[in-house]
Amino acid sequence: MRSTCKPVLIIVSCLLLLLSITGCNLTSTYSNIENKSSLSAPAALSQEEQTSLEEVFPKDKVIDVKITIDEAEFQDMLDNASREEYKEASVNYNGKQFDHVGIRIKGNLSLRSVVNSDSDRYSFKISFDEYVNQQYNGISKINLNNNYSDASYMREFLTYELAASVGLPTPGFSYVNVYVNEELWGFYLAVEQIDEAYLKRNFETTSGALYKAEMTGSGSDLTWLGDNLDAYTGLVQKSEKSNNDILINMLDELNNGSNYEKVLNIDNALKYIALNVAASNMDSYLGQNKQNYYLYEDQGIFNILPWDYNMAFGGFGGSNLLIDEPTQGAVADRPLVAKLLAVDEYKKQYHQVLSEMISGYLSEEHITSRIQEVKALISSQVQNDPRPFYSYEEYEQSLETLTTFIKNNVDNITKQLNGTLPSSGDGSGSGGGMGPGGGNRGMGGQRMNLNNTADKAPANNTDAIPNNNAVPNMPNASNSTTVPGAKDTEIQQNAQQNVQPEPIGGGANNGKMGGGFPEGFPGGGGFKPDGFNREETNQEGGSREAIYTGIALLLLLLSSLFVTLYKRKRL
Repeated sequence: MRSTCKPVLIIVSCLLLLLSITGCNLTSTYSNIENKSSLSAPAALSQEEQTSLEEVFPKDKVIDVKITIDEAEFQDMLDNASREEYKEASVNYNGKQFDHVGIRIKGNLSLRSVVNSDSDRYSFKISFDEYVNQQYNGISKINLNNNYSDASYMREFLTYELAASVGLPTPGFSYVNVYVNEELWGFYLAVEQIDEAYLKRNFETTSGALYKAEMTGSGSDLTWLGDNLDAYTGLVQKSEKSNNDILINMLDELNNGSNYEKVLNIDNALKYIALNVAASNMDSYLGQNKQNYYLYEDQGIFNILPWDYNMAFGGFGGSNLLIDEPTQGAVADRPLVAKLLAVDEYKKQYHQVLSEMISGYLSEEHITSRIQEVKALISSQVQNDPRPFYSYEEYEQSLETLTTFIKNNVDNITKQLNGTLPSSGDGSGSGGGMGPGGGNRGMGGQRMNLNNTADKAPANNTDAIPNNNAVPNMPNASNSTTVPGAKDTEIQQNAQQNVQPEPIGGGANNGKMGGGFPEGFPGGGGFKPDGFNREETNQEGGSREAIYTGIALLLLLLSSLFVTLYKRKRL
């Protein structure tokens, strides 16, 4: 009995010794892989779910949304747009009829701008279950966004495809022609509301706490303001339950701790930051207004959800961002960026996501082709739009500007990734102010038309938006915003009085249209600019191969030893 156990004990001891030597590396490696795979991507859709979603938000055609409403009620809604009150209507959505549907005007800056103009091109919200218990393929609410301040009609569309390409959970979206009482009202972008259907599809649960960063509450930079939830006025609770102190615990750990994985989906957060950098979108957490994102808690772990991208690709400033310091204002005042990018492992992962974006969806070959595909889909609709903010000529010009902007932005990011340009500065951020789409200008700097005509700019309408270059003075915004590096007192005071506006919008989806993404995209390693993580990748790969080889050799030796001892005992 004793001689039989001896070889077994030798084998077990050797295996335990091997695991003690290599176990940490293996555990860390596989733990990271498992964590990333379980948290990084939205839940996979079944074929039935995908078909259901594409019926509501198709990518290969422009669908009709026909609203039938009492004329007097609709006129009252237009006359009192700021109330944002629901009116009852019938809606035929992509051929499906729904009665007793709620409809209202929605928006913030876009709403106020249209109210103070001769235009009636408002954004709308459709609520299928406002009066009766009904949904459209599980979806309760859809936003009809008016493409405010976007002459290209494409910023949101392209940005959300970019988001979906790297696995960020994105709402459904599609282009629609909106009719009111059989009159073509305008060419819009339909966007799924972030609510139960979206959460169930992406997280398989709807019981988590949901918050939205809104400018009406001054936005939120997620800095620590104490353990009183009421102090965080910029985070508006959208779920029925707050799940006790779950938000406070996250903010405490983010600001005062170091175990970020305990409270944050790191992969998701890094992709969110990368999305806004790659799309140069400062109307987000990165910008002065610290808004237009959702926080959703899934079993104690918070995810940051992208939202509202009609100001992407430079429409709200953000040209030539420092990728490791991409904030308007001190990067230390944005702990989601400062704390995560201070961890080397997270920064490398973030750089890799940026690399995948610029070599995949934003590569010159793909994005140029994609813009042309979308142009072919929507140009006739843009031309027939009865209430455009821009002329058709400005639309065409904006597409050239959009393509050039993306190309230059990709070049800037590429040079920072390969070390040709610095990726960070003195901590003061990447600056502020409006970019090429500033004020009431859209892509390419065209002035928005708020007078319902396609061939002229609004005449002396200083209420809608002051001028070509100034930023509207926001009545609900804090006047404490500062511009980093501003030395002149007058400039600083002007910056404090002219807080950047809040546009509206949202959504996209993870589908493809007209050829979809390029071959091999988005999977695979993507390209690495010269000098970017190449040595490190080789070292990691060599280390793993050495471990696996060592295990194989040791198991072979142990097997031989066991056979030898067993045969000796039998003899």
